[in-house]
Amino acid sequence: MPIDPLNKLNLDNWLHDLRRLGGQARTLSEHHDGLKNLMELADLQMLEEATKRIIVSLSRRSLYELPPTRFEGASRAGNPRPAVGLEPALILPISGTQVPDYAVISRQNEQASSYSPESGLIDQVGADGIIGSTESMRRVHHLIEKAAACSLPVLIQGESGTGKELVARAIHQNSGRHTQRFFSENCSAISESLLESELFGHVRGAFTGADRDRKGILELAHGGTLFLDEIGDMSMRMQSKLLRALQEREFRPVGGKETIRVDVRIISATNRSLQSLMKDGSFRDDLFYRINVIAVDLSPLRDRREDIPALVDHFLDRIAKETALPRREFSCGALELLAEYEWPGNIRELENVVQRAVALSETERIDATELPDRIRHVMITEDLREYSGAGKGGEQLMIEKALHNSEGDKTQASRFIGWSRPKLYRRMRHFGIPIQFGRRPGKTPT
Repeated sequence: MPIDPLNKLNLDNWLHDLRRLGGQARTLSEHHDGLKNLMELADLQMLEEATKRIIVSLSRRSLYELPPTRFEGASRAGNPRPAVGLEPALILPISGTQVPDYAVISRQNEQASSYSPESGLIDQVGADGIIGSTESMRRVHHLIEKAAACSLPVLIQGESGTGKELVARAIHQNSGRHTQRFFSENCSAISESLLESELFGHVRGAFTGADRDRKGILELAHGGTLFLDEIGDMSMRMQSKLLRALQEREFRPVGGKETIRVDVRIISATNRSLQSLMKDGSFRDDLFYRINVIAVDLSPLRDRREDIPALVDHFLDRIAKETALPRREFSCGALELLAEYEWPGNIRELENVVQRAVALSETERIDATELPDRIRHVMITEDLREYSGAGKGGEQLMIEKALHNSEGDKTQASRFIGWSRPKLYRRMRHFGIPIQFGRRPGKTPT
């Protein structure tokens, strides 16, 4: 059966947008034969990510010669700007669109709101699109505002998963360069030779396989912003080349003789201590002082636990919108357990836990027993704030914490510990734990 011409995908246009995204997407797009027989999972995942970034850019034209699609809610007031700097491609709902990242970017024309602990309600995002009401996050909001008002280089430091690229995008979207393109390149993801070609481009014949001239990201990002992630992993040779390009605002493509002048704002990020790398002689001092004009330090999630309820609430809202399922809620015990966990993966790990809990839960309320084992074990290995642990043995503490996080539900508490209900009652009597322990006022004992 022939395909309706209106429903055909124009592959050439799609490849063109992949090339404009840069990075690995552009590399793969230039090998058309590889697109015909994609078998490697890494290629499929990369193409999925690249396609998401293309679709996220909002549009006045059709998507690859398909009729423009208007989703429910797209008629709301306001015309959001493209999220990734591509030409508009598709009309998407204002409230449901997301950049493919674990963190949150809101449209600048959406109403900003804040977290209200008194009411128990958690509003969505701040004016710069980043969730957080702690002192450290308020400082981040302030620095984003200041950085967006100028074109000075920015260095974002923080552990993996804290939202460094989110901050970079927020600075770009709120700056005078928001109408220009935003490029992101991970300096640790590719080899030195490929990174040089990616950043500076190359001329035909520069090396084996260079069968055509190719523009680098620095040239493509002219007038816009280039985000260099994990810059601490860049080799000394590449650091030297990058430093010259930043100082002179010009560079030569690989194998080329003519220089190209560019106006690009550089935002760098690292999860490593550049000061330590400088002492070890693996990072150039002069490059550090060139990129570290405005420094933004992102605290790990374990240092701003007060923001966890707001983040969880946001993820639950987004999952409900994306899946059209009833919105889930976390019990007080589950939220308290999340707040006690150390979160080595930071916000990215928290989002993963929320998604897992929603997918596996059979009720609208998610209890502590439905959390992953590594988080539930916090009840056994660490003391909650309510329990000092003075004079109590490990078994008694385990029972108390299980009852506390299940809000007095003996069935859930016994299931978590791995006991039967009769054994739980026997051990509670042995330690003198009251039958209503952990139960909220007014709740019937179970």
